[in-house]
Amino acid sequence: MSPPQESAAPAGTAFSTTSSQAEEYTIVQTAPRKKTKQVAVLDEDGPLIDTTEALAKNSKKLARLQKKQQKKQAKSSFKVHNFLDLPAELLQEILGHLRPSDVRRVAQLNTATRDFIQQNETSIAKDIIERRYWVLRRCFPLPLAFEDVEEPSRAALLNPRWQERTGINKKPYSHIKALDAQDVCSCPSCLLAWNNLNVVLDFEHFQWNLDHREPIPMIPRGSNPEWNRELTESHARTVEKAMGSPLCYAAILEMHLNSILGTLLRQARFPPKVPIHRHNKPTAAAPAKTAHPIRLYQVTEKDASTEEDSFLERDGRPSYEMPFHRDNYYNLLAYVPNRKWSREEQRWVYYAAGAHERDLAWVRDRFMPVTLPAAYVPEGSHEEFAAKSQAAMATESR
Repeated sequence: MSPPQESAAPAGTAFSTTSSQAEEYTIVQTAPRKKTKQVAVLDEDGPLIDTTEALAKNSKKLARLQKKQQKKQAKSSFKVHNFLDLPAELLQEILGHLRPSDVRRVAQLNTATRDFIQQNETSIAKDIIERRYWVLRRCFPLPLAFEDVEEPSRAALLNPRWQERTGINKKPYSHIKALDAQDVCSCPSCLLAWNNLNVVLDFEHFQWNLDHREPIPMIPRGSNPEWNRELTESHARTVEKAMGSPLCYAAILEMHLNSILGTLLRQARFPPKVPIHRHNKPTAAAPAKTAHPIRLYQVTEKDASTEEDSFLERDGRPSYEMPFHRDNYYNLLAYVPNRKWSREEQRWVYYAAGAHERDLAWVRDRFMPVTLPAAYVPEGSHEEFAAKSQAAMATESR
């Protein structure tokens, strides 16, 4: 009898025998199951839900962008520790809202602040004037420096015949120093501008006397004491400085605005003193001689608090005559020249703009010397220029 034949074992089958008996068992090797992708059942009527997972961001470009963004945030969160740490445009805007006297005090803070104000003086002064003194700016133009006048006109201005004509604007005034024709243009408009700015400074100097009803020192005719000479020279130096410094010019306009407000509101700010009886009994105050029941330009304390000259645009009294003596200060309410009231348009008309060019052309046509250096002769032949000058002299003599 032949032994039983063993059947072939399927794959994955192992046999194990022991000494006592043989056992047959099967070992099944199974691979890990793959996770089946579950498809979410979406409700057609419900909202769509984004189940996409965020991808990891590990690129070099992204790292550079993040570093740049961090630097930008650190720069934007930088704290300002100094006044000059602000941007230049912001500093200029801040200073443009101040008064000229305040800007002068800020310039004394340190050297860096002073240098910044000096470098941006023109733009700062322009903002201040346009915001606060745009009326006074048109009433009190600056005279032009003689070196800024064109060469052909300089000879006409230095003509002795013209200088003799302008003597009437130099000699009679004891409160104004005569201008130097070698430094300042002596055309009619510049002469008037020079006198007006000197009057503004002199009028501001005696505001304390007018507020406290103290008499202004008078000067005997034909004399010029030392204190008056020093005072007028100081005012002349200030005007000359204003011709080259816009902030100094704005400071002069600020002084005159304060003088106008102080004059119009003097009765309320400085009431007259009550006289005392000999038995120490106060008596009724006498009416002030300078009382003005109707205030010019209807100015109020609210107008004064704005520290602007916009109230001068209201209807009021024109200023046609310049205070030729300090006695005029007692009755001077508001000196605002170079304008007139238009009844048809119901507004002020300013005529100072362009006056310098017109007056300079007038002086050049009538007082140009007959013989001039070649650089002074205008376009054209010397014969035509000489004939024109002789005709102008003949017309002037008639």
